[in-house]
Order: sequence, then C-alpha cells, then structure tokens
Amino acid sequence: MLFGKNRVEEDLEKIRRANLSNTELLEKEIKSTKENDLQLEKYDLLAIILAIMSLILPYIIAFVGIMAAVVFLLSCLY
Repeated sequence: MLFGKNRVEEDLEKIRRANLSNTELLEKEIKSTKENDLQLEKYDLLAIILAIMSLILPYIIAFVGIMAAVVFLLSCLY
C-alpha cells in the first residue's frame, strides 16, 4: 500500500479528537492551523504544476502555430 500510512495517521487523529474535551480541541486546532496553513502531500505540487500547464500549454502551442503560419505565408508571398 502506497498511501496507507497517511490514512492510519488521519484515523488516529480523528480518534484523538473524539477523546478530547472541547476546550482542548479548540486550543489544538488553533495551534495546528497557525503552524500548517497549507498542508501539501507528496505529489500535490506536481499535480498543481501539471494542472496549470494543461491550461496554459494549448494556448502557447496555438500562438506558436499561428506565428509559424504567418511567417510561412509572408515568406511565400514575398
């Protein structure tokens, strides 16, 4: 199992939260949100980069294709 350890840690954290009182739970949540504002997993950054590239890359390819066509047509006509 590739991601089993992370799931076990999440389950243990849920069990700990269920056993804490409300004040302890609030203090712990406030402390954890201050420490870890953005919690990325192992391949999240790669996924974000691929998502951005999949949005931008077709426009870049279209622009390069249009410019190549314009240059080709200008070279043929003159």
